[in-house]
Order: sequence, then C-alpha cells, then structure tokens
Amino acid sequence: MPSDILVVAALGRPFTLGMLYDARNDKLIPGFTLWEDEVIEESTLESSQPSSAFEIIASDSTDDKSSLMDIEASLKASFLGGLVEVGGSAKYLNNQKKFKNQSRVTLQYKATTSFKQLMTNLGTKHVEYSELFENIQATHVVIGILYGANAFFVFDSNKVDSTNVQEIQGQMEAVIKKIPSVEISGKASVQLTGEETDITNSFSCEFHGDFFLTTNPTTFEDAVKTYQQLPQMMGKDNAVPMTVWLVPMVNFYSEAPQLMADSSTPILRKVRNTLEAIVQVQMRCNDALDDPTVNLFTEVQKKLSDFQKICDDHMSKLQATIAKKLFAIRSGDEDESALLNLFEENLQSPFNIESLNMWMEFEEREINVLRSCMDILTKAKPKVIFNQGVLFKGLYDSKVKHALCYVFTNVTKNDVFLNVLNEFLDSPQSRPKKLRPSPKDYWYSYDDIPETMREKAYLFRNLAKEMNNRCVHFFVTAIHNPKQEGAGIHYYRESIQIIDEFTKPYMPGVESIKDRRELQWYDCELTLDPETAHQVLTLSEGNKKAVSGNTKSPTDHLEKFSHFQQVMCTKGLSGRHYWELEWSGYVGAGVTYKGIGRKTSTSDSSLGKNEKSWLFEYSTKSGYQQIHNSKKTRVTVSSTGFKLLGVYLDWPAGTLSFYMVNKAWVTHLHTFHTKFNEAVYPAFLIGDAQQKVNGQIKLL
Repeated sequence: MPSDILVVAALGRPFTLGMLYDARNDKLIPGFTLWEDEVIEESTLESSQPSSAFEIIASDSTDDKSSLMDIEASLKASFLGGLVEVGGSAKYLNNQKKFKNQSRVTLQYKATTSFKQLMTNLGTKHVEYSELFENIQATHVVIGILYGANAFFVFDSNKVDSTNVQEIQGQMEAVIKKIPSVEISGKASVQLTGEETDITNSFSCEFHGDFFLTTNPTTFEDAVKTYQQLPQMMGKDNAVPMTVWLVPMVNFYSEAPQLMADSSTPILRKVRNTLEAIVQVQMRCNDALDDPTVNLFTEVQKKLSDFQKICDDHMSKLQATIAKKLFAIRSGDEDESALLNLFEENLQSPFNIESLNMWMEFEEREINVLRSCMDILTKAKPKVIFNQGVLFKGLYDSKVKHALCYVFTNVTKNDVFLNVLNEFLDSPQSRPKKLRPSPKDYWYSYDDIPETMREKAYLFRNLAKEMNNRCVHFFVTAIHNPKQEGAGIHYYRESIQIIDEFTKPYMPGVESIKDRRELQWYDCELTLDPETAHQVLTLSEGNKKAVSGNTKSPTDHLEKFSHFQQVMCTKGLSGRHYWELEWSGYVGAGVTYKGIGRKTSTSDSSLGKNEKSWLFEYSTKSGYQQIHNSKKTRVTVSSTGFKLLGVYLDWPAGTLSFYMVNKAWVTHLHTFHTKFNEAVYPAFLIGDAQQKVNGQIKLL
C-alpha cells in the first residue's frame, strides 16, 4: 500500500503535475510542488489521447454514478463521508432525485484529449523545498493527468404515481437514446412522434459539465442543441483533469506520511448502503411533503419538516464521524473495526434505518387516512379552514345561523419518536427511551378510529347535500382534542358550540315549532319561473318578486297559466325545504305537482281546487284559508295582515306547514297532511281580476 501508485478521478479538482496530495483524506495541498516550474515543464511528456463516448443510465445510485465517472471504492467512500468537495461535471454526484416517485434518466457525454506525465527519472535530485517536508501532510505527488471533459444531462419527470415510475422511465429512456444519433451539423433534430413529444414536454433537464455554456439547457430541445455543440467545443483549452496518477511521497522523502491501509470492500459497501438508505428515507419524506393533503394540515407538515431536519443533522454527524474514521484507518491509527463499531452503534440507536422507515410508514398512514376523509368531505364543498382565527371569524358571520364543522381532533405536531430522535442527537451517549416508534403512540395505527372518521365524513357529506342552503354553513378544520378520538362533527348555532357529536338536526313536531332557526336548517332559495307566470303578473328582482295588475300582451306558452293569476317556481322539491316570502293584498302560497292545468278556467288549473295542489290563502274579505281539492277551512291568525310567511315542506313525512314569522320566532298556522307521490313546485296565487283585487309576493 505505501509504495503503490494511486489512480483517482479528478472530480473537478484543480490538479497540476507536481502537486502534492494527501490520500488519507483525499485533499489537494495547493501552493507546494516538489520541483520548480521550469523543471516540471522540461520533464513533462504529453501524448494525444482523443476519444469520445456516450452512455445512458436510468439509475440514481451512487454506485452507478461513480461507475460513470470512474471513481474507485476508496474515493467514493471519501465522497460519501464528505471529505471531497467536487466541482465541474462531478457536481452530478450531488444531484439526487427529490422524490422517490420520480423517473430519472441520465445521458453522459465523455471525451478525452491528451495525457501528460512527469518523467519518472526525476528522483530527488531536483526536489525543492525539502526543508518544508516535515510540516507538509502529503502522502503522494501528482505525476500523470489525463485531460478531457464530462457532460451529464439529467432528465427528471414530475412526481408520479408509484405504479407508473418504471413505465415513464422506460419511455424517457427510449426518447433520450435518440439524442446521440443526431448529426453534428447544428441543423439536425431528433424526430419524435406526437406521443414522444408529449413525453419530452413533461420532463426537465439539468446540466452538469466541464464546458462553459452561456446558458444551461433546461428542456429536451435545449439538451439536443447543446449535445450537438459539445464535440466542437473540445480541445486543449477546454480540457480539464479527468484522471490523476499519484506516486507515494516516500519515494522522495522517507519520513513523509504514508497511506498505511484502507477499508475493505465490505466495509466501504456498508458506508454506501447506510448513507444511501438515509437518502432514500429523505426522498420518501419529500414525497410526503409534496402531497396536497399535507399542505392542508400544517401540523403534519411541521412533523415531516422536523423529521427531515433531524435526518439532515444525523447525516452530517454520521458523515463527519465516517471521515474521521477513514482518516484514522488510512493513517494506521485504527483498523477497520472502528467503522464496523460505528455502524453497529447506529443499528443500536433510534436512527437505525428500520426505525426511520417505520416512522415514515406511520406518517404515510396518517396522510392516507386524512386524504381518504378529505376526498369524502370535499364533495360536500365545505369551507376548508385550518386557521382557527379565520374559522371563528366565519362562525361569527351574522348570516351563519347554523354551522356544522367536521373537526380532525387527533392531528398534532407533537410526536413521541421525534422527541426521542432529537434527544439522542443532543446526547448520543445517553440511553434512548425507545429504539423504534410504537404503534400505540399513533392513533391512525388502529383500524377502528380511521373507520369511524370516514363514517362521520360520509354523514357530514350527506348532511351538506341535504341542507345545501344559505343558513347552514359547512366547515372542515383541525382542533386538537385528545378526548375525542379521530374526528367529530361540531354543531355551532349563531357562533355558539352546542354539541361536538352532531348526527341530525333536532326538529320538534311541525305544529310545535316556535324557533325560526329550527326551520332554517332546511332553508331553500327559490326563483319564480317566468314561463309559467300569468300575463298580468310582472316579475322583477331576479324573478324573486311578482306583482299583479299590469296588463301585458298575451303570450302563448305551454307552461303559462292563462286564466288564473298564478306562477310557479323553477325547481321541483322533494326532501325537506323551508322558504319565506313577503306577501300583501290578495295572495296565496302553496305547492303543486307539475301536471296542474294551465289553460282552462276550471278547478283543474286553480291552486287548491284539485288533488294536485295545496294552498294557504289570504284576502281582506275572507281572511286566512287553507284549501285542497276545493275544500276550504278558515284559519284563525292572531295578527291579521302579517307580512312574512314561512312555508315548511317535509316531503318524506307528507306535511306542508305554514308559519307566521316574527324575527326569531314563528307561529304555526296550519299543516296539510298527505302523501306526496312526486316532486312538488312552490306556487303562488297573486290577485284576482274578477274581484278586482291585486297582490304581490317577494321570495326571500
């Protein structure tokens, strides 16, 4: 080992002939040479060594990258341990995929130009500065350099579904293989099909090279143009050191430091595997951080960011320790068991790779549970607000009579195992509280809690579908509450929380309802249908208001009432619905089947005078009456001439109820009991030409 000539990759480092090098930590020692510049120049032999080649790989492993750059195992370990700072094209070594679920293909262009070497018969007779040898920590001197250049085009897809990574990678590789076939004329281009063009438009390009470019390529098209230009850019002036030959310093100075030993291949493989495994965990963490669900839940985002930082800190400490151990082994101060012990200690720490992956598995499960619930909830089109200040501002809105809030109650940024990792980073000699995350610390590791959360999400969605109106607002948020497992549907009435496990609105019997808010659960916004309006009715305010008494030119529309001054609403109703209207004059409000007559002057076309319609009527002459199938019954009202009428349809129960509305309270007036067999349309009678009375209504 001490007398062996070393051959190492330059990796963008500024090697020159005669330069000193410390192979124990793979560092150049600038500013010193064994010989004067004139002696080096006179003793340098140069031979032409032109070559060029290209290679395509679809791997992102350190081994495959190192193979492309002719990096041997010892230098690779130094790079992984953070001893070597690379430059030029070698920065490709630092370019790692951000996401695990991402396809990558790399195209390498490699060329050599010349080989320079120092004559080996120089010996020690021309050696200068020998008095400084005792203070110079150099093990080798540079005696040969192969010049050339490397270029790497790194093509990355966007983050994709894990099942598509290999397929997309294969498509990318097939397209990129076409680049080297382009003629070096500056005019040729890669011929692509439409599908291949779509593929190339979907991935990015990053360039690492030993060539000076005015702009680096970022797209497939840019890469093709740049690749065409590279051979023309090669020459002595553009060549850089690629491979370096090193002779031990003991050949010139017997007391010089020596490279006494190096780690065996199995040990170096452990270095690589351990560090690459941490990188894989970090990519997995990046995948999670990029999930749209995580962007909603800041607590989950915080945990993942903390975990990522902890892994970064652990990696830095581990690399620093590996660097020290490599130097000690190469100096002969320790044997390779020192590295073995380091990895054994890592296995016995909470930072063992199995524990890190287990934590990620738990966190991915949490994200999957949250995503599955959000997929259900978003179909209800709620306001998703995870800022509690903004949430309560929304709850205090005067328009919000009722608010249902689906609350994730177990989402928190606190994590027991992250605390263990942090404590171990601060005190690595201490005994860790646990070596791996425990399922009992994570609510989402139990099947029953996520299942209950999804059941509540479906209930919330169905409630939103049933009560999609102006008075009931739906929110989704996260409020940590360990007393409520998983999630709850919290009910707020005029900003005051009433219950935290809501299932359905409490509705008293229709005759006993007094609180207006109870009816507003089923608020329904209606619009009058102008195609049904009698010709003397004038509709305005967005077809919310109808007034009688204005004569218009008659129009013959199939849906229009020709004899009775009536109008219907645009949509048929089933389910539960409540609406309010201002009314005055001679008016009636009710519902009808769509098949009510329109053109006759008989009861078939008159609201309340047939089996198809139900009407609550008011006139100054006869007062209040309920009418169905021509049967009239007077209704006693405590406040004659009231202006605001409420109508509540409970289609499944077969009831149609009318209320006098007074601010926060309602007074029950009458309820029809029947069995509806099809959707009903709100309808109104407004004025009577024969009695020469007018009326008006306005839907609220």
